[in-house]
Amino acid sequence: MKQKISNLQLIFLTANFIFSSTVISLPQIIVHIGGQNSWLVPFLIFPITLIIIFVVFGKKGGAESFKHLFVIGEESKIVEKGFIFLFLLFVISVFLRDLRSIVDFIAAVLLPNTPIDILMVLSVLVISYITMSGLEVVSRINAIYFGILLTVVCLLPFLLLNEWEPGNLMPLPRLNTIITLMKSVYFSFSWMGEIILFLIIIGNVNPISSSKSAVITGTAIGLFLFFIIILLQIAVLGTKIVKEAMYPSLILIQQINITDFLDRLDLIIVAVWVPAFIVKISYVLYALNHCLSFLYKSNTNKFLFPVSFILGFLSILIYKNNMDHLHYSFYTWSSLGLFLEMMIVVLFIFVKKVTRKKQEKKTLNN
Repeated sequence: MKQKISNLQLIFLTANFIFSSTVISLPQIIVHIGGQNSWLVPFLIFPITLIIIFVVFGKKGGAESFKHLFVIGEESKIVEKGFIFLFLLFVISVFLRDLRSIVDFIAAVLLPNTPIDILMVLSVLVISYITMSGLEVVSRINAIYFGILLTVVCLLPFLLLNEWEPGNLMPLPRLNTIITLMKSVYFSFSWMGEIILFLIIIGNVNPISSSKSAVITGTAIGLFLFFIIILLQIAVLGTKIVKEAMYPSLILIQQINITDFLDRLDLIIVAVWVPAFIVKISYVLYALNHCLSFLYKSNTNKFLFPVSFILGFLSILIYKNNMDHLHYSFYTWSSLGLFLEMMIVVLFIFVKKVTRKKQEKKTLNN
């Protein structure tokens, strides 16, 4: 039986694709390039993502054709297999990057005395267990944790109100800042472009007619939360600290000091963000397993554990250390991710046309 998710769950999934992986370290490179005006980057990215979403969905009512996309077990054409191979390469790259990101963060902040290999194995076990439960369970867990994370981030401006330094936002944007902002958009767009992860499960949305507005809403929420974080980091910490800190978001929430005895809220907030990030990685693993099942022509989890552990060990072997991983995430992924995302969008349009013709032919034969 085909699993179904609601449009609200799709909204939270899309927002989580953008926010959970970017919030921890991406502001460092954005502020390093864009300076104190980096808070404008989410506003510049939003119209670009809107254009991509409208191109993917096409004309009004175009979402109805998504019902028959990437159905496991049905006969597939070469263009569909080509899309799945490209999408598989994309999700493997995202999984390797995100898994190493969460493992490095836990090793550096939460469990510094635990070997990184052990943290990787434990993380893969949790991620695989969530993924095996299916798309519906992943979406429900995501809705719970991301809903909490959404509330926490919206409260941050009030919790940090006494730490604001408006002078850190000066000078205001000028014409000569456009080039630096465009560079910041380039370095961050591949991360925001991960909203295309919804393509593999778009046929599972019910009702599918409202899926376009759900994706747009989720994108807006994710970018809005990212805007809050960047604005607070610049206003509270200043550009110098953000540029040099490995985890500027963690330093930001460490500034929360409500009373003399309530000054370690950072652990509470991290305990909300980590599960949301793990659920995002679980969805990436689900997408990876879906691609393998599509090629295998059978809905199966037999590849899940071996593939996830192989990729887990690769994430340890590929990156020598945390700095090597951050360098890849900031510089290599900005070009590689953008290239893969653009190719996926272009190929998806062809797949949609092929699928529509195939359904029209099947309708005429019946």
